Amino acid sequence: MSLVRRICFAGFVGGLALGLPAGASAQQIGATTVVKNDVSRLKGTQRNLLAQGDTVFRDEAVQTGADSLAKIVFLDQTNLSIGPNARIALNQYVYSEERPAGKVALNLLKGTYRFVTGDLDKKAYEIKTPVATIGVRGTVFDVWTTAGRSVITLEEGEIRVCTRKASPQACLTLDQPGAVVVVTAGGVSSAPRGSGTRFSFAGYCGANPGLCTPTRFAEGGGVPQPTAFAALCGR
Repeated sequence: MSLVRRICFAGFVGGLALGLPAGASAQQIGATTVVKNDVSRLKGTQRNLLAQGDTVFRDEAVQTGADSLAKIVFLDQTNLSIGPNARIALNQYVYSEERPAGKVALNLLKGTYRFVTGDLDKKAYEIKTPVATIGVRGTVFDVWTTAGRSVITLEEGEIRVCTRKASPQACLTLDQPGAVVVVTAGGVSSAPRGSGTRFSFAGYCGANPGLCTPTRFAEGGGVPQPTAFAALCGR
């Protein structure tokens, strides 16, 4: 079987694994470059284990178990590192190398994360937790979140953190490395340095090479981009 046929066959089998009808194509938005222990994709009632190098798709969720880690590199070069017992919904993804406009919407439902922005305009990123929205301005930041509380630590760049509750909405801007905000349903507040509130993803990074090292999509050995895949397979 030729390389092209193997790629197309893999895409066909992947679609069946996700519960898609033959010939249907989900939007490929990136690939896993790190997978440790129990990492799964969720789509409706379907649950399938992920391995390093697997494609991830729009409108699915990714979940990690205890003592498990993952890293997703998206087509626009966004890097998302995911800690144990986490769950993220890949809500929206619009990207094309030919057009500067795009949209990345991620819902960090629970767990711990490190987010590194990619090549899109910073206004294109919409990052949410159950209680917060995070506006990105060229950035690296860490998140620890539960259903009712999020702790967000700026590592590099600038972010604007707001409550998801629109009225009244409270916001704070972080522009100093190490700055921390705590967000609950009741509001958003700065955490003083040395208060013990700060969360850092760095503890996972040191013990897991590649988890936090910036990775380009091509370097990650990802799957062909959607347009190329379609052309290869005659769709």
